[in-house]
Amino acid sequence: MKNLIFNLFAFLFITSSVFAQEKNSRPFQISFLYPLGINGTNTQVASDGSFNVLWGVNGGVNYFELGGIANVNNGDVRGGQIAGITNVTRGESNGLVISGITNLNTSSARGLQLAGINNYTNNEVNGAQISGISNISGGDMNGAQIGLINTVRGNLKGAQVGLVNYTDSLNGAQIGLINVVKDGAKGTPIGLINVVKNGYYAVEVGVGETVWGNVNFKMGTQKFYTIFKAGYTQYNDKNVNTFGAGFGTQLELAKRVNLALDLSANQVVHDNTWKDTGLNLLNKADLNVQVKLAKNISIYAGPSLNVYTTDYKLNGNETAGTLDVPEHAFYDETSDHGTRTAIWVGGQAGLNFTF
Repeated sequence: MKNLIFNLFAFLFITSSVFAQEKNSRPFQISFLYPLGINGTNTQVASDGSFNVLWGVNGGVNYFELGGIANVNNGDVRGGQIAGITNVTRGESNGLVISGITNLNTSSARGLQLAGINNYTNNEVNGAQISGISNISGGDMNGAQIGLINTVRGNLKGAQVGLVNYTDSLNGAQIGLINVVKDGAKGTPIGLINVVKNGYYAVEVGVGETVWGNVNFKMGTQKFYTIFKAGYTQYNDKNVNTFGAGFGTQLELAKRVNLALDLSANQVVHDNTWKDTGLNLLNKADLNVQVKLAKNISIYAGPSLNVYTTDYKLNGNETAGTLDVPEHAFYDETSDHGTRTAIWVGGQAGLNFTF
């Protein structure tokens, strides 16, 4: 074993001395730990195939490179590249790039980047970046990013899927908990919080048949917006509050007329009793026609489908529930387990203020 290691070091030392000044591309190179390798200190030589036992610094790769710890290239990389920890490319990358921790590219990338933690490309990316934590494209992105945090410092044509997504401009889709579009969106951000320059932001104040007063806050785009809701009514002469969230979309019917479909789930709280409330949920599908009265003010009205599911009983009540279910409800049944489900068609009306 000692002889094998000694012979390997001797071979790499001799070849590094012989080829140190060579400038042309060669069929292959082998490095143990830079500069101990065929290329020596000549980091401008490209190779068709490259194998770095620990760490290698080369001029580029034409077909395939494998590294135990790191692959570092001062030129373009084409084909496939795999490293245990990191791939660093100072030229263009075209193909499949895989690392255990991070892929760093100071130019542009075309193909697929896979990393355990992070993918970073300084310029545009055409293809996909997939990582365990973050993906960054310093220019335009044509393709997809999948990770916890995704960033495009340019125009995104494609999709971002993650916990937090950011892009300068959007021509595609974002799917995540938080989506941010700096300069405006022609595409659709889909998430809990959607922050879009020149997007759709509205506050609605309205009334309904069961929940008397409602306040809704909407944010995102007209194609897809998130809704945060609060409402007030009474039951048995006690205050009842509702708190909920949902999403919706709008369709322009005419110059001053829109059609909005909102879906939401709302927790019902009776007399400020937050503990041990059990199941007490009002689900709604609201279809509203909005008519613009002024630049930022619209009036809306329309029907709603209500599905109330509850197993919460007040003291002395045989039937579960803390909402006055209308008599015209077309379904109102209690299961053997005591869960009540009521379904009815109601309505709402109010004012919509955009800003």
